[in-house]
Parts: sequence; structure tokens; C-alpha cells
Amino acid sequence: MCATPFDESFRSPPPAFRGAPFWSWNDELDEAKLLRQIAWLEEMGFGGFHMHSRTGLALEYLGPDFMERVKACVREAELRGLRAWLYDEDRWPSGYGGGLVTIEPRFRQRYLLFTPRPYGPVPPRLPDPIYPPALRNERGRLLARYEIALEKGAVRYRRLTDGEGAGAGADVWYAYLETDWPCIGWNNQTLADILNPEATRRFIELTHERYREAVGQYFGGVIPAIFTDEPHPERKQMLSRAEARENIRLPFTDDLADTYRAAYGTDLLDSLPELIWTLPDGRASVARWRYHNHICERIVTGFLEPIGAWCAAHDLALTGHMVEEPSLESQTMYDGEAMRGYRVMQLPGMDLVDDGLQLSTAKQVQSAARQFGRPGVLSELYGCTGWDFSFADFKAQGDWQAALGVTQRVPHLSWVSMRGEAKRDCPGSIFYQQPWWREWRLLEDHFARLNVVLSRGRPVVHVAVIHPIESFWLSYGPAAETEEARARMEARFRGL
Repeated sequence: MCATPFDESFRSPPPAFRGAPFWSWNDELDEAKLLRQIAWLEEMGFGGFHMHSRTGLALEYLGPDFMERVKACVREAELRGLRAWLYDEDRWPSGYGGGLVTIEPRFRQRYLLFTPRPYGPVPPRLPDPIYPPALRNERGRLLARYEIALEKGAVRYRRLTDGEGAGAGADVWYAYLETDWPCIGWNNQTLADILNPEATRRFIELTHERYREAVGQYFGGVIPAIFTDEPHPERKQMLSRAEARENIRLPFTDDLADTYRAAYGTDLLDSLPELIWTLPDGRASVARWRYHNHICERIVTGFLEPIGAWCAAHDLALTGHMVEEPSLESQTMYDGEAMRGYRVMQLPGMDLVDDGLQLSTAKQVQSAARQFGRPGVLSELYGCTGWDFSFADFKAQGDWQAALGVTQRVPHLSWVSMRGEAKRDCPGSIFYQQPWWREWRLLEDHFARLNVVLSRGRPVVHVAVIHPIESFWLSYGPAAETEEARARMEARFRGL
């Protein structure tokens, strides 16, 4: 990471080994204020900052004034020998470009609605929630109908032809492809369809290319990386119990059945009920495994791979983290598998947005970094720990993460301002709003010296573990009927 001799680097670690917090751009972004705050971040011992749009931003996101502030801060970082990290979204999760991408309906997030009730009249309009609720919008496209018969929680099913009804003792269920409805939380748009490479290309055009035009000459130097944050499709839902007549959602997109057929030679829609219910006699569902595997690959190839390739072509590292990395269930629900996404990140990362202990989360990223020969591991840490989190707490959380391979710290969060709604962001601010902010350098020096040591040599590993996530997929069925099997695998995973 640095050519400075070891002894000198250890005594006075350079910026490459120091933390770079999320610097919350959450007000009008007066340029003089921003430049003054960069000096304060340097005084705190940080090696740089992530320019991170947050709630309260009063400038047009990625607009001319916003980009002028980016350029001014990058120039100031160069003058001070600091590093200016980019962030690829207005808040999070990444992909929708603050709504600029999903203005176009073809790029909006899709999902499969599986329901025991056919569509009714189309409502004239839907409510405007802050974030999208788990409801149907009656505006989708019918994909298939099924005869469903349950016996002791297991399913017997067949796909119905047009106009065909269910037999005696069976019900009809419906599969619709729906598109997300705009909401206030996503700037009156929706999240992006990250399973769609065309949506990703539009995201790159509107975000990454705009940064390249403004500050591309600093890529690979003052600007080491761009952070992507929690990209994910619609989360996978399950029935509360096999007999429940509930609407559930599953990630889907327009061509998913086509790419599934190309990958496996079968029609996903023929076997769709196997994603929802268990099969008789405890048989494992090949279709269920294939679906989870295919969604996972579509996340990687539809979103992460195009961005990783763009970054590599422009001397920029792709960093950031997946969403809900800690447990087998949370990964299955959102990513399919978190580790698969790390393969295209030049600096893979994780987050811990509380005062928890997530050993498996850190170990997964450390393992991927070793397997793919990456220079280190990033962690977004300390978020939501509150205003009374002590220096002992900050050090303890940082120490156990360092022991599990974290070498690039991204403290969450340093606020530009406490104006208006900005003060409701994840507390507390690790910045000038704290009475101890000038003493923060004690912690930063400690971790910087630790990173100097941890970034040398190579790991010696004696134990290999096969990750159990794909086995867990097979038990992702009705909650009540599969709870025991899922809990047993989770306990073994944590205990390992």
C-alpha cells in the first residue's frame, strides 16, 4: 500500500493506512465550510474522506454545483496529501442514481408476486409511502397459474393452461411480474433493477462517467476507489406457514425465465411452486437451488461485474459491501450469497451498523480477499452506536475487526451539518459536533500503526471451510415448517 520504509510508516503512518469516514454531505455544501472541515478531518488523524450524499443535501445530486464541490474537495485533498474517496449513490442502496436511472420505467425494480388471489380492478393511484410497502399494485403481467394441493405441509402442483381450473381439493395460485411503485424514500422514483445490465449501464453513464469527466485525472491517486453500498434486488419472502394464503414477493426480472432456461435447460415457471413449499417425503428441490443460484449470479453479472470492469479500465478500485451479510438467512434473503459479490471488488468490504460482534461477516470478506489476492479488507463501522459510545468501545470494535483482516476503516459517520432533518441521521457524528473530536487522533494513530503491520507479509492459512450457504437455500421454505432446519444450520455456522 505504501513505499515508505516500515519504521517510518509505523512511527507516522501515511494516509493509505488511515481511516476515511463517510463524510455526510447533508446541507447546502458551502465550499469554504467543506474545505475547513477537510482540515479538521486531517487534524483528527484521518487519511481522507468519502464524499457521501445523505439526507439533508440541498444541492442537486450530481448537478453542476455538486460536482464543483467534489472538484474543490479533491483538489484540497491533493494539497494536503489526503485521499478523496467517491461514493456512487444518493444515500443507498446503490443503483438507482438518486432516481435519475429509474425515471425510465424500464429500469425500475421488478419482482414476482405469488398470490392466491387474482388481480382485481386497477386502483386509480397508489399511496405515496416513504418506502414501498409489501403490497400488490394490480399493474403487473400474469406469468403463470398453478393448481396447488397441500398434504402435511408438502406441495403437489401442476402448471395450468389458459382457462383451466383446479381439481377437487386444490387451489389456484397466480404468478405476476410487477414493477415497483415510486415512493418518497427513493426521491419519488424506485430502486433499480440490478438484475438488468442495461439499467447498470445507465447507472454507470449517469454516475461513474460524470465523476470521470469531473475528476478522472485523479483516479488511481488522490481518488483510490468508489464505494458501492448494499446493492440488492427485491428481497425474498416466504410464507409464514404452508397453509397461509399470503402474498409473497420474490426477485425477478423480464428475462429471468429466459436466462434460467439457457443456464439449466428447463422452464423456471414450470417449477415455481417449489420455491415456495417443500416437496413430499422431504425431497430436496433442484429448482429451488437453481433459482437462488441464478439470482445470485444475475446480481453479480448484472450489476457488480460491469461496474468492476469499468473501475478496472479507469484505474479505480471498486469497493463497498453487500447487504445483510451476517447470517445464512439474511444472505439468502437479499444476495443469495455475499461472498460471490466480492470476486469483482478490488477492495472487498463489509459493514457493521451497530455495536455487535459479527465474526462470520468479517471472516467471509477476509477469506475472499485472500483467495482473490486483494490488498486488504474495508469495513464501514460504528454506525448507529449512539452519542455515548466511548473510546473504549470504538477501540474494542476496531480491534476485533482488525484481528479478522480489516485494514481500511470507514467510520460511519462524520456530519457536515446538524441542520434540520440531517440531525436525524444515524447517531452519533464522529466529528466536530463531539467534545472529544480533537482527541480522536489517538484512536486513528493506533489503528493506522496496526494497519501498517497487517498490510505486510502474506497470510499462512491451515484450515479451509466449505461455506454452507447453498445447503441453506434448500431449507428456505415456509417459515413454520422449515424453522428447525434453518435454526440448526445457523447455530452451526455461528459456532464454527
